[in-house]
Amino acid sequence: MTGWTLYKLEWDLMQHPPYSPDMASSDFYLFSHLHLNLDGAIFNSNDEVMNEVHLFLDSRTPQFFAEGIEKFPKRKKMIVDLNGDYYPH
Repeated sequence: MTGWTLYKLEWDLMQHPPYSPDMASSDFYLFSHLHLNLDGAIFNSNDEVMNEVHLFLDSRTPQFFAEGIEKFPKRKKMIVDLNGDYYPH
């Protein structure tokens, strides 16, 4: 059903490239910033974690998300060029 809908909408499909197990091309930007924000934090419940993540997301500007989207094509190409090998940190 999804494939047929995409076909009818005439959308181009992007194949998900191979990637390092520690770096999905779709989440490199947001999760790396979230990790830095949560580094060293100790939580006593899932609700505390969820609240902190919501606070983090609410504190980001539209420019923050735009920057991540702008960086995506370069990062995707880098991952494809590595052919699934580990991302060089």
